[in-house]
Amino acid sequence: MKGSGFIDWGRRSLLAPVFLLLLFAFALPLLAIVPWAFGGDAVGRFLRIFQGPVYLTVIWTTVRISLEATAITLIVSFPLAWLLSRATGVKALLLGLLVLVPFLTSVLVRTFAWLAILGQRGLVNAALLRLGLISQPLPLLFNEWAVVFALVHASIPMMVFALVTVLRRIDGRILLAAHTLGANRVRAWFGMVVPLAIRGIQSGVIIVFLFTMASFIAPAFLGNQRQQMLAQMIQAQIETGGDWPFAAALGITLSAIATIIVVALSTVGRYFSRWQNPRSLPAIVPQQRAQRPDTAVLRQPIALPRPRLQIPALWRFGSRLAEPVYLTVISIFILLPLVVLFPVSFSSADVLIFPPPGYSLRWFEKILGSPEWVSAALTSLRIGAATCVLSLAIAILAVLGFGRHSRFQGVGEAIVLSPLSVPAVVFALGAYLAFARVGLVDTEAGLILAHTVLIFPVVYLVASATYSSIDPWLSLAAASLGANSWRIFRTIVFPLLLPGLAVGALLAMLLSFDESVASIFLSDLSVKTLPRKLWEGIRFNTSPESAAVSAILLGVTCVVVIAGMAVVLGRRRSALLSLRRVPEPT
Repeated sequence: MKGSGFIDWGRRSLLAPVFLLLLFAFALPLLAIVPWAFGGDAVGRFLRIFQGPVYLTVIWTTVRISLEATAITLIVSFPLAWLLSRATGVKALLLGLLVLVPFLTSVLVRTFAWLAILGQRGLVNAALLRLGLISQPLPLLFNEWAVVFALVHASIPMMVFALVTVLRRIDGRILLAAHTLGANRVRAWFGMVVPLAIRGIQSGVIIVFLFTMASFIAPAFLGNQRQQMLAQMIQAQIETGGDWPFAAALGITLSAIATIIVVALSTVGRYFSRWQNPRSLPAIVPQQRAQRPDTAVLRQPIALPRPRLQIPALWRFGSRLAEPVYLTVISIFILLPLVVLFPVSFSSADVLIFPPPGYSLRWFEKILGSPEWVSAALTSLRIGAATCVLSLAIAILAVLGFGRHSRFQGVGEAIVLSPLSVPAVVFALGAYLAFARVGLVDTEAGLILAHTVLIFPVVYLVASATYSSIDPWLSLAAASLGANSWRIFRTIVFPLLLPGLAVGALLAMLLSFDESVASIFLSDLSVKTLPRKLWEGIRFNTSPESAAVSAILLGVTCVVVIAGMAVVLGRRRSALLSLRRVPEPT
């Protein structure tokens, strides 16, 4: 027993670096916002926010746009998540790539693509003019719906991932049972599938709402003064070196409003899912012995009237077209902002025009020959590599520290995953205020710390899922043969964990390379990452040069995704081959 306790405490000690990182690089930066917000004339700051008509309008705009984007994302994403949860084989792979590639593409790239689509010389106006439907370009940019469209496009992958995990657990035969009981398709869906998926809906709605509340890139590029959001004003205060205490007060306001609305959404979700966890069942009242029913009526023939309209046939025909039509529309909506970047990046024009008047490599030559762009790319690569190594190391420590059935594993994992639940702009604000005191702002070390905090929870999720699939009896067998903990890890656990770590490393490298929010807040003159350089290029000059950089980033994303899929598929193929080679018992 003593040896077991010693081993348990030794395993717990692996969690020390994880919690130290979260304490000093995540919790303390968030707490650093508080003294800035409530120091000095705190009452005057918050009165300025909640009594000034400008800031009240900004708050209302932020909440309204976030709720609109969240509702539309839920409606658009639910059928895609259902189809993905039921798909197998090649269809599942293609639908997974349809969701995964946009998710791993930089928000800056996806937002910039909407400029090429909705601009006066963009794709939509060019198509409408060519078809003769309009005589002059429509003002599709710099309005609320352009911002909402961009936010919905960026939020679809997050909503789908949240829904798929729950929808896969639903037995598809419940729809067949509902149909046999007389329910039509609409009633079966809203009466069976939607209630069973309420937990996934609740999680997806909260994740997307927090993401849209903290967004400042889409309203900055696609909106005007009427679409200013709180995160945008926070970023402007930090970038201009303005009133830091007021920026902290805006951050507290954003967090408080987001918390209140999230609590309200959670309460609504619990209300609709209350029947899934009944606290008490009603008492069964004893009934008198029922009389035997008369079944003679069941044996009598009934003549059914012939319907005048073949509504069931039309319904079946429409239902067959619904899935391919929906998949076509949603695929165009998801992939169009990514695909349109490539022809624009090869444009010979000096401004964004679609279709391009001619094609040229001038913008790629300018980028590759520019010391500033090359330096920014190398900086992003160094930061991404360091973030990848740190994220892998910390994720491995967390996985081994928690083990399989830890007593406080639920609480510990909630703490480890907490960076995913905090709006990125709030963390970036706290990191800026805290790192400024110790000289980490505008340094590679500060960016590496911030990126590691934001990215290592994703790597931990991948590594933890892989670790849970490893047969624990392998380690016990090795221990019974005299192997110590280090040898068990080196010869058994680590090789089996390696495929998941490879995927996690690719994700960490890619997410760090494309990370925009922390990079925009924490880098400026001395250190300039590629997303920071792209942010400046899009803000001050929407030329095909930015499209060429976006196309390069998108190409890197596709290569990494293909490499990750190759690793996973190769692992599965080797596992199947090894199973086939096992001789059958005689």
